[in-house]
Amino acid sequence: MKSIPAWLSAVDPPWARFARSLQSSYLEILLLLGWMVAAWLLVLLLTRGLRSLARRAAAELELACNALRHPVRVFFWLLLLPVGADLIELPRSAQGRIAASLGVALTLAALWLGFKLTAVAAETALQRLGANGTDEQRRRSAATRIAILQRLVQVVIIIIGAALFLMQFQVVRTIGVSLLASAGLVGVVVGIAAQKTIGNFVAGIQIAITQPIRVGDTVIVENEYGQIEELTFTFVVVRIWDKRQLILPVSYFLERPFQNWTRYTPELIGAVFLQADFGAPLDAMRDELRRLCEADANWNGQVCRLIVHEVGERAITVRATLSADEPEKLFDLRVAVREGLTRWLATLEGGRYLPKNRLADLPAPR
Repeated sequence: MKSIPAWLSAVDPPWARFARSLQSSYLEILLLLGWMVAAWLLVLLLTRGLRSLARRAAAELELACNALRHPVRVFFWLLLLPVGADLIELPRSAQGRIAASLGVALTLAALWLGFKLTAVAAETALQRLGANGTDEQRRRSAATRIAILQRLVQVVIIIIGAALFLMQFQVVRTIGVSLLASAGLVGVVVGIAAQKTIGNFVAGIQIAITQPIRVGDTVIVENEYGQIEELTFTFVVVRIWDKRQLILPVSYFLERPFQNWTRYTPELIGAVFLQADFGAPLDAMRDELRRLCEADANWNGQVCRLIVHEVGERAITVRATLSADEPEKLFDLRVAVREGLTRWLATLEGGRYLPKNRLADLPAPR
């Protein structure tokens, strides 16, 4: 029998050669399929048993098992498949292709399992913080560190998984050995080309350690009021009050000034300015301010003062100082007090204490 021409074997697809190699092994194929089904059933029984044990142990373990059940089943199923494949007498070429395919699939399953593990660990840690009654500042601080650590672990998993995946192929292994000699030069070139990217990555780690901002902090950046919604190694997402999202590089918060209203405590003091006539009854206005603050649930019962802030040519400017436990509550409190004092001043004695222009008769010149 003549050998297959070189040009024909070059265009012959691998799956076709694999199928031809198994044409004379129908029994082996059936045994292999049977082992795949049996291994999957065995994995299902084992995982369900572990879930029942976790359900009896703690609710957190049950939630973790529910989140991890799919990647764990696939991972252990792929671990069991080579055991049966080795016992079945398949052609050597088929065994090699099956082993290579299982290696690639097992690498992808391990990558999937690693991502799920980091997500479940981060979620469990956040749930424990909330269950332990941790104060809001410590909770946000821990949530920021957990989010940064989770992304760092995921980056490491991607790098290791990509390396293991590519090393499954002989061509990549051959090229990789030759590239090791020039790795230093390539590293220098990549470092120069990606200075900003590397700088943002380092800035993300620095922010995770020093924490000038945390997830949930209320900030003023680029003259916009919003909250830190997402914090990564390279960028920060600020959710503006009107639901817009402002995306900034991480290095922005290390190189430029910004306001963080909840760095140490979310409690804030705000002011309401109002103009009134020179003869406005300040004591009555203070009583009205006190009444408005006590009637508003957003007031924390600490600061409620009124002073004359400025005297102008036609009116005085009074300042009402208020306090609240959170920036959002302070904003609503200021709006309510501003509306209440304006309405009170406009209806007091027919509005006679509103700002007005005065005209005076000057004596005629002699």
